[in-house]
Order: sequence, then C-alpha cells, then structure tokens
Amino acid sequence: MSKVFVIVGQDGQSTATLQTALEIADAMALTPKVYAYGHAYFSGAEYYNPRLAGAARQRLLECLHDELETALATLQRQDVAYEAVWSKRLHEHALPQAARQGYSLMIKGIEGAESPEPEDWQLIRHTKVPLMLLTANPLARGRLVLMAVDLDATSADKQLLNRLVLEQGQRLASALNLPLHLACVVRVPRVLRELDIITPHEILIAAHEKHRDTLAQFGLPPEQVHVVAGDPAQCLYQLSSSLKAQYLVMGARQREGIFGASIGSTAEQLVHKLRCNLLILPPDAQWLGPYHD
Repeated sequence: MSKVFVIVGQDGQSTATLQTALEIADAMALTPKVYAYGHAYFSGAEYYNPRLAGAARQRLLECLHDELETALATLQRQDVAYEAVWSKRLHEHALPQAARQGYSLMIKGIEGAESPEPEDWQLIRHTKVPLMLLTANPLARGRLVLMAVDLDATSADKQLLNRLVLEQGQRLASALNLPLHLACVVRVPRVLRELDIITPHEILIAAHEKHRDTLAQFGLPPEQVHVVAGDPAQCLYQLSSSLKAQYLVMGARQREGIFGASIGSTAEQLVHKLRCNLLILPPDAQWLGPYHD
C-alpha cells in the first residue's frame, strides 16, 4: 500500500493545493493519482433525451480531463496519473475506491467555510484510509507537526487511535523534516468549566501528576509536550495556532447513527477553523507500523 489518492472536487482545486499534495506524496514515498470530480444538472433537450445527456456528460468530463492535464503540466508533473470521474457525491466514489485499490493516504483541499461541507463531513465520518485535509488559509510560518492524544483514553478504540497518532505523526514529521510536538488533551466536562468548581491550573497539575510516567515515555523534550485541559476542539485550535503548526495529526472515532450525527467529532468541529493541515486517522490497526506494497 504505497499510493496516495488526491481529490480534486467539483468546485476545482487551486494549483498550489495540488502542488502541496504532490509534494507530500513525494516526501512520503507514495505514488500519487489525482481524481478530478465533476457533475452537472441538465435542462432543456439534455434533460429529456438520454443520448444528448450522455454526450453533454462526456464533453464535461473531457473539459475536466483537459483542465487537470494543464494543471499537471504547469507543475511539470506529467508523470502523475489522473482520472476524471462523474459523480454527484464524490465520497460515494472516493471512499470505496481508495479502500478497494489499496491506497494508504487520501488528500483533499478544503475551503475554510464556517461550517463543514457535506463532502468533507462524509469523508471524515466514513473513511477507512488516513485522510489529509489541506487548508486554504495556512499560517504564514507554520513549521511543525502537532500530534493530539487523549491521556484518559480507556476504550480500545481510543487507545488504538493514540498509537496511530503517535506512529503516523512521527512518520509525517520525519518525511517532511519538521519538528514534532505533542498535545495531550485532558477533557473537562462543561458543567465543571461553567461552574468554576476547579480551576484550569489545578486540573493541569493533577493531570501532570497522574500521567507523569506516560508523558516521560513519549521521548520528547518537555518543551515539546503540551498538556491542555478543556474542550478538545477549542484547546487544539488555540494550541495549533499559538505554536504555528503546519500539520495537526489526530484520530476520529467515526460514530454512527443519531448519536454520532448529533455530537459529531473533534475533527469535524475543527476542520474548517484550523489554519493548518489536518491528518485524520480512522480506528483501524492496519495503519500501525510501516506500509507494505
């Protein structure tokens, strides 16, 4: 599994974002393939005549193909494979294709809207492959990889995600030759925060005492380990901004059903706020250890 699935959405993707995706693939020794997605609703003759609709669809795919060919030529990356795909909902093609064809990473640009785009939500919620979302509004001097783990993880899924974050974060930092920092999140229930029953300083002192041995095992200098307490999404947003992180690596539990839809995940809350790129890891043990062809 040494391939990266690069997504160009229906609304297009800047050449700079595509270049970043290809640079990441090269640094991580992954072979990229670019998928450009397009879709349109027809009216008039095309709406009533399936033959005309098919011809219009083919013309639009050819235009999409030519645009992608031009973008890759501009980047002098004619060596990269690419494909134009007709799909109303790109996740319906991308997710099964990436899993079925043995891709080890998916990369997609995001626009930084105030609320998550439906396609980004679907990718985060259902991906079986590590997913990197590239921000359209990066910090000017972002130069480190920040990993986020849950110190109080007790469930098997959360503990697996912690291991994945540590392994994949180290791999990313090594490939990109970037410093590595660790964010250790201590969740504090909202009621305790609002009632001010215990101060943040007291929470952090207790967390350091409780997890002293675990923190020592990470093998990072103390100044590169950050224990934060409170709401995870807000803490990680503030910490990644203050550190000027270029990448944030975190896990996603991918809850299903009404419960999952109502509370979402930390990754979903962060995706369109962050000014750094986000690597999201699904809870799957196959991503532990090195990739294999």
